[in-house]
Amino acid sequence: MDMKRILFTLLVLLPLCACKKGNPVVEPEKDIAFVSIEAFQTKTQVSTNATPIWGQGDKIAVFGEDSESPSEFTLRSGAGYTCASFEGIKPQGELFIVCHPSTAKCDGITFRGKLETQVSHSLPATPLGTLPLWGRARDLENVKVSSPCGVLQLNLKGSGMLKSVLLDAGRPISGEFLCSLSDSVFAMIGGANIILIDAPDTEVFPSRATPFYFVMPPGEYEEIRFTITPAEGEVMYFSPSDAIIIEPGAFSMLSVDLNDLL
Repeated sequence: MDMKRILFTLLVLLPLCACKKGNPVVEPEKDIAFVSIEAFQTKTQVSTNATPIWGQGDKIAVFGEDSESPSEFTLRSGAGYTCASFEGIKPQGELFIVCHPSTAKCDGITFRGKLETQVSHSLPATPLGTLPLWGRARDLENVKVSSPCGVLQLNLKGSGMLKSVLLDAGRPISGEFLCSLSDSVFAMIGGANIILIDAPDTEVFPSRATPFYFVMPPGEYEEIRFTITPAEGEVMYFSPSDAIIIEPGAFSMLSVDLNDLL
């Protein structure tokens, strides 16, 4: 399956200068990054609420080959949309690596980041947690980035209010990771076997599904176990009967009716 890509278009501005007689002062050059996000490719239909969108406070890191540290670009406008603009100072060099989030590290050989162990659920925009993205380009006018991770979309039906949804994969799925830029080999560095979605006051309905999203390392999972904690009543447990395949840059679907677990 080919991954859908996320397109970064950065327009380079002319350097800004402030001059004093006999003592010119040059301000750092700044870029405006216009960022378009396309939905991940999926095996089944996905509604528009499953399209990754930018959020207020999002930041990206731009690494230059001649810079010891990355330049941080901050969301300028477009929160809640698939297209947003970021602003930051252009690093030195002719080859650039763009990463999300801005806390990610890259040495030109590996991409290093962190997958969240705990995520808060909210509507109408449902957080994906930290979705790692990276891309390489020789100019900042057309940078394509992709995710080394995939997303498990858990669709729940039922009746009542939930408190939390916990996924236990039986092996590390959250915490620090390393990803090779040359062959996309992905490895967790220790970490936890779980991802917990806090979902206070989240209602599930018998007639339509409520989605929950888990950003996960790629691979085949045969021992996944879910723990569903309602606001009232007994805790529910279930494990998928078939293995779940998580592919880079793609959604995998799992649908469950909680009434069947009672």
